[in-house]
Amino acid sequence: MFYILGLLGGFAVSNQSPINARLGGALKSPFRAAFLSFSLGVIFLGAIAFIQNPHFLGDIIALTKTNQPWWVYSAGIFSMLYQTSNILLFKNVGAVKTVVLPTLGQVVMSMMIQTLGWVGAETVALTAVKVIGVILVMIGVLVAVVLSARLENKNGSAPTGSIFWHVWGILTGMFASFQQAITGHLGHLLGAPVDGAFVSFVGALILLTILVAIKERPFFNREGMKAAPWWAFLGGIPGSLFVFFIGIVVPVLGPGMGAILGLMGMLIGTIIVQQFGWYQSVKKRVNYMQILGIIIMVVGVALIQLV
Repeated sequence: MFYILGLLGGFAVSNQSPINARLGGALKSPFRAAFLSFSLGVIFLGAIAFIQNPHFLGDIIALTKTNQPWWVYSAGIFSMLYQTSNILLFKNVGAVKTVVLPTLGQVVMSMMIQTLGWVGAETVALTAVKVIGVILVMIGVLVAVVLSARLENKNGSAPTGSIFWHVWGILTGMFASFQQAITGHLGHLLGAPVDGAFVSFVGALILLTILVAIKERPFFNREGMKAAPWWAFLGGIPGSLFVFFIGIVVPVLGPGMGAILGLMGMLIGTIIVQQFGWYQSVKKRVNYMQILGIIIMVVGVALIQLV
């Protein structure tokens, strides 16, 4: 049951980027799309937090009155960067690379955070096995991105994405590492992971509100909202489901297994999205190099998380 929930959480979040990318295209702005996505996410997570603890808002307010470092409340910055970057990545590099590239950045930065004990993370020794795991993840990315691109060229298909977007994809994963580490620490302080995620989503929503108000005119693109399909407005739900499901899985199976199940579900969902062109995205056949690279990456993450 818990293994299925972990896979479902990853599968759910794999649907978020194509949904938000479709909405971003209709609204002619990734920031408008991210704003609406986080708005729904805040409502969804707030409802879950209220069901678990009707006094969760009081607990959050009480925490702000304690002597906590400023970065405890900074997860929203990284949430905003991660979400808007994913929308842009999906458009510029495709579904598979939108997961593969950030995974590399996330693995490398997570290792640094744990080894150095940044943002309140429990210090974990850097072992030879973990280093081998990181190397395998890098090899997996090389196979899934570089060798896959050569195969596409050989078969006459155009490779997707410039060097800039590939580098930005790796940086996006680093944003995710900080977001998850800070949100996890905040959830620990509040006694509930979903409360930490709620604060992160609220912070991102506030930043996006300011950004859209400054950058976009008008704030809402009414014509774009009318043209967008109804499901394009549901992008906030998959991310919230991921937080909710993983929050159930981790206390039972541990953070390592939770991370692996989430990654596997995400990669399976991403392959399906690209192969069949779900959510009106570009339909592109997944080649065997991408699948091989993904398998190598999963093995690498397993070594890092479980050994």
